[in-house]
Amino acid sequence: MKFLPLGGAGDIGASCYYVEAAHTGIVLDCGMHPRKTGAEALPRFDLLTGRPVDAVLITHAHQDHLDALPFLVQTAPHVRIVTTPQTRALAELTLHNAAGILQEQYADDPTITPYTHQEIDLLVQSMEWRSYNDTFDIAGYRHQSPEPVRASFHDAGHILGSASVLLRHEGRSLFFTGDISVGKQRLLIGASLPPGPVDALVLECTHGATDSQTLPSWSQETKRLAKEANAVFGRGGSVLIPVFALGKMQEMLATVFGLINKGAIPDVPVFTAGLGKKICMVYDKNRYAVPVADSEVELLQLPQQNIFDVQRSGDFFQAPCIVLAASGMVVEGTTSFGLTKRWLSQKGSAIFTVGYMDPSTPGYTLIAARRGGTIQLTQTLAPQTVECDIIPFRFSAHSRREELLSIVDALRPNRVILVHGDEAAINWMGSAVLDAFPATKVHIAEIGKEIEIS
Repeated sequence: MKFLPLGGAGDIGASCYYVEAAHTGIVLDCGMHPRKTGAEALPRFDLLTGRPVDAVLITHAHQDHLDALPFLVQTAPHVRIVTTPQTRALAELTLHNAAGILQEQYADDPTITPYTHQEIDLLVQSMEWRSYNDTFDIAGYRHQSPEPVRASFHDAGHILGSASVLLRHEGRSLFFTGDISVGKQRLLIGASLPPGPVDALVLECTHGATDSQTLPSWSQETKRLAKEANAVFGRGGSVLIPVFALGKMQEMLATVFGLINKGAIPDVPVFTAGLGKKICMVYDKNRYAVPVADSEVELLQLPQQNIFDVQRSGDFFQAPCIVLAASGMVVEGTTSFGLTKRWLSQKGSAIFTVGYMDPSTPGYTLIAARRGGTIQLTQTLAPQTVECDIIPFRFSAHSRREELLSIVDALRPNRVILVHGDEAAINWMGSAVLDAFPATKVHIAEIGKEIEIS
């Protein structure tokens, strides 16, 4: 069994890894890099030249794990695609959304040919699905063993349908965490691991360099959000919460209404719109199909008004309200970006950020700003005085670093391969694993560098 990173090594973005066992080739995730453009945003598919590519297992439907899949299928149309049923349903929505964006972004880029909506329709129809903990076999056309590779998905607790992957073949095993959350969110209850031990653990390191004292639990942050929201509402202001359409939108919507139902915050109007509402429908349909904290929570039954039905931006400020708008990083051209520019001039209101902000995005600039200062969201915009409050929260859908170490402890791998993190995160995790488990071999994944699993 061999492991080869194609993307997502030493970085967060374009997650894509290749495993070969007995001449059967399996790709784990196939994402695009959100901060790069053209061919640079894709995994290194050229590293697959001369290698069998028989199956792709997608762990979840976020851009950096899914959106390059149609490009791979263009070069390997025979490939078998397997995911959970929930990820299949979400992929249909998110890939169509990506197709429209890519066609606009790369209309004049000769390095990349965007995929079409027709290609997405055919791709989704070809996807197989397997439920959590169900074992299925993979054996490629050139498979050279009487025993197939056996695979199974395990609840990763990150977003709806997110999965870690266990691969077994001829006494060897590899567990790929994907994006994993051991801790509980508002809707999802956290990851479920298979029994160990395993030979190799491919471990995400998103929060490896983050002091867990700065990552409160979901319940702790919920209480703080209620306190800050009440302060805003008390002076007649409104709250803007930039969110990712997939995952954060649904979790924060449930969190807000949980506070309203408990009387912890006033029953103010809540505004949503766009792709996030369509994704809420998938969450609702699957609330009895996967482990959730409360299957009675039906997101689309929660009273919501459409952001785009508001005729004048000032209507958001006539009375207190909460607006949940994508994108979560306040990317230029998105709904949250336009609303942020208007919110910044509202003295009584506030912007609550609730997740990670990439340093290259306007959201990162936003969280560094404070009332009374100035902010320039993009280089093409004039500086703007900050009149509103800007309050960062940390509602994380990734495991803390101590929780990542608990995965190593539970699965007792012979070797750990570190992925999906910046240099500081990976270095901290590598050192911590060696300190706690000195007999374990640690690899820092490098794109193009193959690792033998023995």
